[in-house]
Amino acid sequence: MKKSLSTLILIAVFIALIIGCSKLGVPIGTVENNVPEETATNSPVDEEEPAEENPVEEEPLAEEPETELPPDVGPYLDIQINEAPSQEEKYDKEITAEIDLDGDGSIDQIMLKTEKNPYYDEVLSYVLLVNDEEITYEGSMIDPLFHVVNISSKDSYLEIAVSEEGPSSDFLTVFYRYKNGELTKLAEIQGFLGKYPGSDTVGDVKLDGNGRISTRTRGEVIQTWFYDDSYLLTEEDELLKEEKDFYPFETEVKLLKELKTVTSPDNTTEAYVFKPGESATLLETDNKEWVS
Repeated sequence: MKKSLSTLILIAVFIALIIGCSKLGVPIGTVENNVPEETATNSPVDEEEPAEENPVEEEPLAEEPETELPPDVGPYLDIQINEAPSQEEKYDKEITAEIDLDGDGSIDQIMLKTEKNPYYDEVLSYVLLVNDEEITYEGSMIDPLFHVVNISSKDSYLEIAVSEEGPSSDFLTVFYRYKNGELTKLAEIQGFLGKYPGSDTVGDVKLDGNGRISTRTRGEVIQTWFYDDSYLLTEEDELLKEEKDFYPFETEVKLLKELKTVTSPDNTTEAYVFKPGESATLLETDNKEWVS
């Protein structure tokens, strides 16, 4: 009896030890896993890139230094022009500016002095000075202003231009150049450069920046008319007119008397004879003596 009781007590102790070392429901010899089981989904899993063993810190980008913009080298230069009353009794205004005209790296002093007109307000004459060099000019209804332009980007020079309206809308522009310490007049051409005084209307003189100047020129034959004209700056510092054999005329006329015509300027064979009252169109002219 005592042996059976001892056996039962030993079995009870053994069972208690087993229960203390494991939980009920977990088979002996298995390891409990407390990590929840992952449920498969359709979402992609981002794989982490392995970290570099010795990461190199990127240096911040250095700020680019501010660069000074080059001066305007187009046909029309936008420079500061100052105007003030003249201290000389003979003159009315002094218009001044500073810029390198001859490309030698030194600033040149420009001054336009308009002479007083005792009768009217219009400017009839001026003195243009560059450093110690000067040129005088007389005209009619002169615009008391000058422009600094770049006729040709192929050379290192800038030019000065002064325009006038003329006595009867006879617009004219004078171009000057400062070279080797000497101020000279390049040319006078018909047409106005820039805006007319007191207006937003721009004149006919245009520069392409490659040595060519275009304008509108008044014709010389039969009537008042204008044609497209152009000048080219040569290596000899001359603005030469680009002559054409004929210029478009396109003028309708009615004959007042009989007029005999010839075949061409080079062929004097008689062609058509117009009768009084007939109409004709003058197609073109050499602006001298021939009309087609």
